[in-house]
Amino acid sequence: MRLSHYALALTIILLAITGYLAWEAQEEAKGARKELELVRRQQAAHEMAMPAKPDTVTALPPPPEVPATSVPPLAGSNLMPGTPATYASPAAAAAPLTDLQKQLLGMPAFAKVIEVHNDQGFAVISAGKDKQLAGGMKFDVRRGNGLVGRVIVGETIEAAEAVVDIDNTASLPGVRIEAGDELILPIRK
Repeated sequence: MRLSHYALALTIILLAITGYLAWEAQEEAKGARKELELVRRQQAAHEMAMPAKPDTVTALPPPPEVPATSVPPLAGSNLMPGTPATYASPAAAAAPLTDLQKQLLGMPAFAKVIEVHNDQGFAVISAGKDKQLAGGMKFDVRRGNGLVGRVIVGETIEAAEAVVDIDNTASLPGVRIEAGDELILPIRK
């Protein structure tokens, strides 16, 4: 056999391999399209199974008016039956602040929580390299005169923002960190 016969044979083999690979890629693309269509049908079926969400919330009816004549006089009062009475509501007495609450209120805020992603366990705060933040630093989170949790500074620290991890071991059950909460230095109880 001559060299040209070898070249012709190799060319035919390469064409066959290229054709096979192209056919295989088309079959894979068809499979991917079918899988995508199946996922879309499943999503549509799931959405159809979900109850429709109301577009508007109906307002509650106003409470019934109580005629002033139906209020009986209080025992020992000088009100006559049937006269309208004005009752002074007792002022809600605020409980005195504890020493810990006073300490919390006296501490300056280091930063504020800008956004929270509780389901992923992190938040973004309004402090960064400008306040010499470093990864691993811990801060308590204050809302009003109470602690709502603790955060730990992560590795993503920008000039004026940083990502913090929410320490779920220090959070109260049912209390979540929210945007607007303040970070303070950890306090000792």
